[in-house]
Amino acid sequence: MIINKTDSGYEFLTYTNDGGFLLRLSLSDTGAESLHTISVRVPLSIKPVKLRRGTIKKAIGDQRWRDFIRVRKRTFTTMLT
Repeated sequence: MIINKTDSGYEFLTYTNDGGFLLRLSLSDTGAESLHTISVRVPLSIKPVKLRRGTIKKAIGDQRWRDFIRVRKRTFTTMLT
């Protein structure tokens, strides 16, 4: 998983097991969360989905979330977990 700082928050990027989709979880500075599913193999457009607060934390797990919080406090712009 790659975590990047964006202009409006953070994005968490990972591919599905078969590599067919790129999943981008976005966490805005206001706390809003969304999921963007990007098709890699075929031209397909999937509408972004708004998520409930806390969904990203549940999706990436406690250890990755703690790592993210630790790195965010240090103001890094990119993190690989």
